[in-house]
Amino acid sequence: MRDLVGCLTILAVLLVAAGCGPAGDRPETFSFILAGQSNMSGRGDLERLPPGFPVNAGRIKNFTNADVWAEAREPLDDPGGQRDACSLDLYPGVGPGSAFAQRLSELLPQVRVGLIPCARGRVTLAQWAPDSRPGSLYGSSLRRARLAGRKSRVAGVLFYQGESDASSRRAVEAWPRRFAELVAAWRRDLGDPELPVVFCQIGDLAPMWRGDKAFRHWDLLKQRQAGVRLPGVSMVVTDDLALKDDGIHLTTASQMILGRRLAQAMHQLLLRRGLAGGTTSGV
Repeated sequence: MRDLVGCLTILAVLLVAAGCGPAGDRPETFSFILAGQSNMSGRGDLERLPPGFPVNAGRIKNFTNADVWAEAREPLDDPGGQRDACSLDLYPGVGPGSAFAQRLSELLPQVRVGLIPCARGRVTLAQWAPDSRPGSLYGSSLRRARLAGRKSRVAGVLFYQGESDASSRRAVEAWPRRFAELVAAWRRDLGDPELPVVFCQIGDLAPMWRGDKAFRHWDLLKQRQAGVRLPGVSMVVTDDLALKDDGIHLTTASQMILGRRLAQAMHQLLLRRGLAGGTTSGV
């Protein structure tokens, strides 16, 4: 009997070492940077979230602005305990992050999903220039991604920005170049030359803002964003998504649709890298 117990103990150790026991079954955490401006930070109304959302909360974590992991709940960009003033949003609402994580957790049942909110409202792409100092938006995202990366794999970036650039023809024309530089910097500084990135094209401009100088190059910016062609980078559209009464920010329902679209696009990029499996059905 003693020999049998000894053999079983050795077998159990070998199974764990081979990834067949409890340690091998433990899912990996894929984390994603949420960057850009207010529609990524989120302005959707919290009271319009469905009860119990997100459904897969046990497999979705948020690296909060206080630099600690917590169960994901909206608003993800909650300023409580904020460590980086450069990315401070005092009144965040529902963004696409939770819906993204819920859908991706369905597409990738073998992983946990981590979220790293880094967006801030009313910022230009020039303010996202690759400056690694902690006081910059990029530097803040890099610092937070590296901290989150201690307990997860930083697997991609979600980016939604452009509204603040629409007033300047020069900024619009520079958008594709600046965005390419930002993608290259994340890939370089996070040590992943193929880091997947999914970005949102700005949507339709509400009639109330047509003719406003702040948005006079809106349609041109949409064209320039649509022309971005970078390896491992995908764009999702937001034209058909409903806006709040302010005519700029997405409603809660729209953010949930957008989150699922972002998940589908990111899943496709992860598939190409051999990091994903499962269904690829549309939203």
